[in-house]
Amino acid sequence: MILINFQMDWIDRPEVKKGMIGEKYVQEFLGKKGFIIYKPITEGSHKIDFFTHHGEQKRVVCVEAKAKRRMAKYQKTGFNYDCYLQYKELWDKHKIPTYVFFIDDFEECIYGNWLNELGEGWRPPNYNKVIVWDLNRMKFLRKLSPAEIFEANQYTKENYDYSKVSKYFLNNQLKINFNA
Repeated sequence: MILINFQMDWIDRPEVKKGMIGEKYVQEFLGKKGFIIYKPITEGSHKIDFFTHHGEQKRVVCVEAKAKRRMAKYQKTGFNYDCYLQYKELWDKHKIPTYVFFIDDFEECIYGNWLNELGEGWRPPNYNKVIVWDLNRMKFLRKLSPAEIFEANQYTKENYDYSKVSKYFLNNQLKINFNA
C-alpha cells in the first residue's frame, strides 16, 4: 500500500509530469529517425530513461531526457551530479554511451550531446549537487512547436527571472545527425 501511494505521489509531481512530456518528445524524435526504443516498465525513479538502437548501428545507446530550462544566470545547462555519475558508470562498466537531450521550454527547442563529448563540466560553487556545461557544447536538434511549449510550460516550476535572458539557440541552430 505504501508503494502505491509513493507511485501516485511520484507521478503527480510537476517535475515528473514535465519529464514524461520531455521523454515523449525525444521518443517521437528518435522514432521518426528509425530508432527502436527499450524503456523500463517499472514506475518511479530509474537510472536512465531508456535505451535505443538503430538497425544501422552496432551498439545500444542510453538516452536521458532532461525537461528543464537552461540556467538564467549563465549560458549553461545541466543536471544533478549523482545522475552524471550513474551515466558515467554505464560507460565505465559496460561501454554503453549516453546521449543527453534537453527539452527547454525557455529556449523553445531540444538540444543535447553525447555525455563523453560534454566532458567533466562545471560544478557551481556553493551548489555542488549539480554539474553544468556551456550551451555552446550542445547541439541543436529541433524547435518545439507552440503546442509543445505550452504543454511543457504547464509544469515549469522555476522561480528565476528570465525576462532579461537572451535565447542562445535563436541564432545558433546547428542541426546534427544523431546517427553520427
